[in-house]
Amino acid sequence: MSRLSGMAWLTRTTLMVAIAVAFGGCFLAPWSPDRPDPAAPVSGPVPYVEDCQACHGTRVGTAHAQSLHVAKGIRCGQCHTPGGHPNFAQPIRDGKCGGCHQPQYQQTIESKHFASRQLRALDDDRAARATLRREGFTAASSGGPHFVGDSSSGDLGGRLCMACHYDEHRLGLARVRRADFCTGCHAGREDHYPMSTPSLPNRCTECHVRAGKTVNGQVVDIHRFAKPGDEGAGR
Repeated sequence: MSRLSGMAWLTRTTLMVAIAVAFGGCFLAPWSPDRPDPAAPVSGPVPYVEDCQACHGTRVGTAHAQSLHVAKGIRCGQCHTPGGHPNFAQPIRDGKCGGCHQPQYQQTIESKHFASRQLRALDDDRAARATLRREGFTAASSGGPHFVGDSSSGDLGGRLCMACHYDEHRLGLARVRRADFCTGCHAGREDHYPMSTPSLPNRCTECHVRAGKTVNGQVVDIHRFAKPGDEGAGR
């Protein structure tokens, strides 16, 4: 055996022994880590446990139980982010709704309704938020009611979603489908669309919300509230 061949053989043998010892040690070790005790206390922050019904079961809980959110498994804490209860760290802003309803949110912030909203200090003023809720999430002005948004939160801080869909925590379409919903702000237009629509009490949505239907007959709505035919034009 030549000197070079001997050195190569020695190198391979040493490497194989080292690998065998390393792997063998995994099986030959006389100890193993202790299993965690399931009854032992868990370190770290206290987990969030939702029990809102204990205090809000009569009025809020009953209404919320009728919402589509409940049917889809959406819990209170997914909208009312815990923190400093009852003055929640993140009140219901348009940006919160946009987390799940992204297309509708993007269309809303492109609308004239959003562009003309009144800005107020809301996020840090619980009393102001309560007043706004009692007023239907709109603010009176000389030109009629206006939508409102938080002055410090930019596009995230609008309250337009609540203004149209808040119905004592039902958060659905019942409110916006009322015959007097749009004309409550846009007064004097009751005869603008004289045709009868028994299946659609709020006739305004026929032209300003509904954009058409899919080939399967599914209604396509928009939240830009544009003039008919201008659905893609934004403001």
